[in-house]
Amino acid sequence: MRLIDVYSTDCKDILYKILEQRQPQESISHKEMPSWDEHCAFVDSRPYQIWYIILTSVDVGTIYLTDQREIGVFISPGFRGQGLARQAIELLRERHPGRILANVNPANYASRKLWESMGGKLIQVTFEIE
Repeated sequence: MRLIDVYSTDCKDILYKILEQRQPQESISHKEMPSWDEHCAFVDSRPYQIWYIILTSVDVGTIYLTDQREIGVFISPGFRGQGLARQAIELLRERHPGRILANVNPANYASRKLWESMGGKLIQVTFEIE
């Protein structure tokens, strides 16, 4: 597995294809799929401290770390259950050691189980009022 730096390569198309695979319960950051132009503007804004494409023999997902050390990881559906998320998290933590926070959609039981299995402790419940 390799982590490919999003900011040093032109991979907006790969990121968009991966984003299209996300289900609503896997996201806390957006409610609907952005347009291509919105997506490009978001990537160009460099919203994360670091952002990688997770690469095996093919692009299987993404992982990022915000300035507040919040981590986000997504594995494409066809590659889940193979330990790739855990492996990507471990690689990221080797490159960027220190405390991390994982914000998880409450309906994303697989992600919650992953973080608990890695020693994650529940420290916060967040509510949204629109």
